Amino acid sequence: MITVNSEPLPWHDGMTVRDVLTVRKYAFPLLIVRIDGILVPRDSYDSAPVPDGAVVDVVHLMSGG
Repeated sequence: MITVNSEPLPWHDGMTVRDVLTVRKYAFPLLIVRIDGILVPRDSYDSAPVPDGAVVDVVHLMSGG
């Protein structure tokens, strides 16, 4: 089990950041993801592993003028 934005999510072996974003239906183009407080580079979302028990924070960046 992992926690995503304070909500539990079942974990599976080989889970990546992209898997988390897909399951939670995060489609906003400007996201920041941290795993246990460590920033994950955007170009690593497809390969960055999410360990069992991790705390994942997903933040939507707002833009505009």
